[in-house]
Amino acid sequence: MSTTPPGNQPASPTIPLPDDLRAAYEALYNSLEAQYQATADATVLEAVGPARDNVSNILTKDDMYKFNADSALFQALQTQIGDTNSDLQSLQKQIQSTASHFSMAGDILSAITKVFTYFS
Repeated sequence: MSTTPPGNQPASPTIPLPDDLRAAYEALYNSLEAQYQATADATVLEAVGPARDNVSNILTKDDMYKFNADSALFQALQTQIGDTNSDLQSLQKQIQSTASHFSMAGDILSAITKVFTYFS
């Protein structure tokens, strides 16, 4: 399974998000949500919860931008994507180092990697 090398932040995407990238973020959100709902492990909840919320925020801001085509929303979405992708890189590293805590680690890592393929 390939991952984005540490310190290599993916490039900024086209906004609004292309359909395939949006679908990748939706799949990632679904994997994170499934893991979040399937565990009571505090380590997993602390790692997955914020990433799930950040990905949800990307999808929400993308919807808002499509509706409003507003330059402030454009900047907010770019910022959210950059921050979320940075957090996803950290989550990727954390999952790799504590995979035994994550029953769906492979699904989440695969979904993160798929999102990052749109930024290379």
